[in-house]
This record gives sequence, structure tokens and C-alpha cells, in this order.
Amino acid sequence: MGTTSVRRGVLAAAAVSLCLLATACDSGGSAEAGGGSGDVRTDAAPGGTAKSAAALTRMLVAPADLPEYTVEEKFRKTDPEQKAETDKAACEPLVRAQARMPLGKVGGTAGVSVLGKPEPAPADASEDEKLDALRQSSGRKGTTVFLDSYAGKGAEEAFAAVKRAVTACAGGYTAFGGPKAVRVEQVLPVTQDPAGDESLAFRLVLGMRDGQKTNMQFVFVRKGDVLATFEVLSLLGDAPQPPKAVVEAQSKKLV
Repeated sequence: MGTTSVRRGVLAAAAVSLCLLATACDSGGSAEAGGGSGDVRTDAAPGGTAKSAAALTRMLVAPADLPEYTVEEKFRKTDPEQKAETDKAACEPLVRAQARMPLGKVGGTAGVSVLGKPEPAPADASEDEKLDALRQSSGRKGTTVFLDSYAGKGAEEAFAAVKRAVTACAGGYTAFGGPKAVRVEQVLPVTQDPAGDESLAFRLVLGMRDGQKTNMQFVFVRKGDVLATFEVLSLLGDAPQPPKAVVEAQSKKLV
């Protein structure tokens, strides 16, 4: 099999894995959205009023904040009936992050995709070089940013739930989506510069059927009643981090 065919196979396998992640929580499971067995029970937090989606949209990074990037609006599912299913209840917050579901009951949510402006492949580039250019622009440089607002101490509770899950699930877990499953082999803490009131970063290492690895890296930043989630993924096994400039620019806009 030629190099081009191998690379196409890896990209196709990675796409299947990511598609499964996106639908991992569509079927019935053991953990209810907004307060399942992963202990993300933010709906009962007393006091305070959560920010609306419109207010959060005004807080998102914009093209003017990141002139070297392309910023595009991004939506996420907020179906209160949606469930997260996993073989380890403590890992539910991480499964929800994988599937781009908010943690607990949120008052508002808004998001963007921040993409590094790609350097086009030369006109005389080979097919392999063009595939490499596509991978660089779509696999490594894209960061998804979501803002979620909570009432009372909801944001603090959601952040604490993620922090506990990173420790409890270090040895891995399985996320289910109907008859299929995604195996997370490791959850690795990553050094993160302080941001907001509290912040943390971690990486999920996913095993794939062909022996390849897919990495998803997250940064969570809480400022008051708003929780910001940054996600970047790699299709070909390396471990990229959300660009520091993106995290810093967004964190400065949280109020």
C-alpha cells in the first residue's frame, strides 16, 4: 500500500472515531444530563442569575481579538434529555466534554471555532504534500471555544467535577454511543498557565482499531459564573495544545 493510501486510511479512521465521539451521548445511558452519576449537579445551586446566550456571545473572542486567526460561530447541543454513557460514572464529565455537551444545567451557552489561517500548498506540490497541508490546517490548528454560564455556584461545581474526573479517570474509560464504543486509554494532566479564577488542562489519548492514536486536549477556565472550554484535537497522534494566544485572549474577556 502506498504512502498516500496509508495516510488516507489514517484520516478516514480518525474521522470515524471523531464522528463516534460526537454521537457518544445520543443513546440512553446511566448518567442524566445536568446531574448524572458523574456528580455534576449544578441545577440545585442557590442564588445568582446565569448569563444569557446573548451576553455570552458578546464575551466571545472575535476576529479583532485574534487577527492572525479565522473566528467562526460554533453551536453545541444543549438538549436537557441528552445523556452521557460510560463504564465509569466518575468519568461522565469527560465524556460530556468529548461530546461537546455542557456540564450540568447551564443558563446560556455560546461558542466559536478559532482556526489558524492555513498556508496553502505550493501549486506544484505533490498529493502527499497537499494532504499534509490539509492536516495542518484542519487537524492541528483548530480550537473550539465554548462559554457556559451557571446560576449560583454552578460554575464552581462543574469545574470541580472535571478536576475530580481527571484524577479518577487517569487509567482510562470507555464512552458508549449505541452499539459502538470509544476507548480512552489515558487521561493526562497538562501544565496550564493560571487564568481566570481557576484553570486546568488535560489530554485524552484515544485508542483506535488500527493501532493509531487520537489526542483531544482541553483547557477549562472559570471566571465567576462562566466556564470556558477550549478543545483542540489531533488526527494523527501528536499532542497539540490550544494556542496560548487564544486562551489568553478569551480569558481576558470573561467577566
